[in-house]
Amino acid sequence: MTKYIILLGDGMSDEACKELNGQTPLEAAKTPALDWFSQHGNVGLVSTVPKELHPGSDVANMGVLGYDPRLYYSGRGPIEAAAMGITVPDDFIIFRCNLVTIKNEVMSDFTAGHISNDEGHQLLSELNTHFKKTGIQFYPGVGYRNIVLLPKKYKSLITTAPHDIIDQDISSSVPKGDFENEIASFMTTCHHHLTQSPINISRVKQGKNPASHIWPWSQGPYPNMPSFKEKFGLSGGIVTAVDLLKGLAKLTQLEAPNIEGATGFIDTNYKNKMTTAFSLLKKHDFCYIHIEAPDECGHMGNPTLKTQSIEDFDQQVCHPIQTYCKNNPDTIVLILPDHPTPCRLKTHTRSPVPFILYSPKQQPSFSAKRYTEKIAAQTGFFVSSSWKLTSHIIKNNTISPPQ
Repeated sequence: MTKYIILLGDGMSDEACKELNGQTPLEAAKTPALDWFSQHGNVGLVSTVPKELHPGSDVANMGVLGYDPRLYYSGRGPIEAAAMGITVPDDFIIFRCNLVTIKNEVMSDFTAGHISNDEGHQLLSELNTHFKKTGIQFYPGVGYRNIVLLPKKYKSLITTAPHDIIDQDISSSVPKGDFENEIASFMTTCHHHLTQSPINISRVKQGKNPASHIWPWSQGPYPNMPSFKEKFGLSGGIVTAVDLLKGLAKLTQLEAPNIEGATGFIDTNYKNKMTTAFSLLKKHDFCYIHIEAPDECGHMGNPTLKTQSIEDFDQQVCHPIQTYCKNNPDTIVLILPDHPTPCRLKTHTRSPVPFILYSPKQQPSFSAKRYTEKIAAQTGFFVSSSWKLTSHIIKNNTISPPQ
């Protein structure tokens, strides 16, 4: 039976960078495996974010997985909470909650210096002790990525992703709307406790960014999504380090194994991720391999590190899949980012992204020598939505989806 593989380099596409002599990181990177797929497949552009929604990884990855975000999206917090198996009381709502560094009312670092799991867990444990009589509960995730359950009265607050306001004044981006003064007071209380924690005192002494504040955002209830098996007739799994993708797996009844050494950054354990991927492919017909590092480097505004992350993606992920395809010819591969994360902006945009659609079943009509944003645009192959692209590939077993 046909195997279907999605290789997703989160935030991989970009703009021309002066640090790279006017090239994008994709153009500057040495990517022999990606180029092989480009030469043997179809290359084009696809829109991954509906105009009604924010260009977040939550919305975009849901679409790439084959689910129309306009029908199923309810917030990022609920997706990540699903990965943790959190039970939500009826009078509470789910928020994503970053540990961040704010200096002089400026969002200095939305990752709190890529705080470690152990440090983040300890800080949230301290906050839970303080708020234990209120019903408010923090749930630690991976590093700076966490969940907090807050009273449902806060569900209509207008919130902003912290990675959208890097190096910006936070005053216009703090939660707004009904009960905004109460949520501001809650965040201030958390700030006071965090700054007094031995964890943060130690981080400051080491010259690291402290987790000085919490930042709640993208709240909502659990979405009701059909299983991947029900929707596409396939079983499968997702290989990822982050709770966002693990949550999508949980909501769609796909496997998402915990992977030792998977960090969601450039130091992730690629070997263990690919071992997991091939294990999934032995027992299933669908595998979604998610690599977070390019997005993190884009948020850092570091084109050189982003270029390295793309080369790692090519060598450590795409090359093994290239070999797999040669040994398993009944395999279709879709390669793409979920959205651009331009280093200049340090945040996401909604521009269409370059994709490669590879299958040995058909002679490609839109092949290219290299996989870059510019070349993908030049092929003239455009698909209006990623969920249509994925759905068409699986349901029609073809690499010629509708325009």
